[in-house]
Amino acid sequence: MVDVNTPTPGLPVWIDAMVPTREKLAAMKDFLSGVFAWDWEHGEADTGFYSIATHRGRAVLGLGQMDAASGTFVTYFATANVDASVARAEELGAAVIIEATPILELGHMALLMDPAGVVHGLWQAREFTGFGALYEVGAPGWFDHVSSDPEAAARYYRSLTGHSLIEPEAGLRILSAGEQWFASISSPQVLAGQSHWNPVFLVDSLAAARETVLEHGGRVLVEEMPVPGSAISAFVEPICHNVIVVMRLGVEP
Repeated sequence: MVDVNTPTPGLPVWIDAMVPTREKLAAMKDFLSGVFAWDWEHGEADTGFYSIATHRGRAVLGLGQMDAASGTFVTYFATANVDASVARAEELGAAVIIEATPILELGHMALLMDPAGVVHGLWQAREFTGFGALYEVGAPGWFDHVSSDPEAAARYYRSLTGHSLIEPEAGLRILSAGEQWFASISSPQVLAGQSHWNPVFLVDSLAAARETVLEHGGRVLVEEMPVPGSAISAFVEPICHNVIVVMRLGVEP
């Protein structure tokens, strides 16, 4: 079990999504709670009903409501200086969607589109440090960037995060902070032409996760695929049609 108190600059620090209606917000909460057994800290109207999903009382994901939002999941990277990171991202070819903005007393965020066309965020923490749980069942365990130009994406995130890019085997690009591998940069293997950051959550059993996804109206894209040290399943949630990946933690019976 990992508790995250001080975000490491350059590492993923949060995942969230904004959906277009209150109805979709409620439906997305119900779906994710059904699949991952999460609880919610529900937000009020003045925050766009922004709500925090919790696993055993620790934050794992945010959801809010905003007119005309797409519902796409966005991965945020920690920074000690959001203004400097936005400037660096622009130098590297990113487009700014939302300039560095204070969010109450919680911190400062910015939203960008990388050179491969994928939206991502930056977060400079104050009162809210991001994930409260990582690398355990029911929490994020990996981050996978998918685009048609993984070479350009890999160069961008290596430079933006300040961490290392390694290729342990042909076609496998990994972002690494010292000994800690934290993200992969991939070509589309499931939905051709789509570019996004996939959140990857850890589960005890891929078979049980797939069954639960189907019970709650999701669509399974990948039954089971081996990855280094484990295996994954991928599905599409039925509300905003995000791809969500689950990874097995340990050996499945």
